[in-house]
Amino acid sequence: LYLHDMTEFMPFPIGVDGRYAYDFLDRFWRFPYLIMSDDDIAGFALVIDECPLTGRTPCWFMAEFFVLKAYRSRGAGRSAVELALQAHPGQWHIAVPHANRTAQAFWSKTLTPQNPASRDIHFDGDDWRLHQFIPN
Repeated sequence: LYLHDMTEFMPFPIGVDGRYAYDFLDRFWRFPYLIMSDDDIAGFALVIDECPLTGRTPCWFMAEFFVLKAYRSRGAGRSAVELALQAHPGQWHIAVPHANRTAQAFWSKTLTPQNPASRDIHFDGDDWRLHQFIPN
């Protein structure tokens, strides 16, 4: 579902077997988390300890973050971000595709208490909004 949703903003090719190609799982499967809403799985987050866009290390990076549409705007995503920040103290980078306006709005609102330094960055053919901060 995640890659299906992301094809609106980024090209993930679909294979002859009907699956989307995703070459980053081995690299991003360092600190995987399920996002829960009560007893239901509402999404997932993958955190790594290096920012691939800047090369900064040590630096926590939200490599992937996904909340199912049925659970959006209910607080599960915001709570998951807060838990991830608590679990991994230190410098954080969060990059959001420019084309994904829904994600831009979510991260802007969710990170406001952190007062991030935010800038536009071009990386690997895509345009991103990069938020840099140390959690309060």
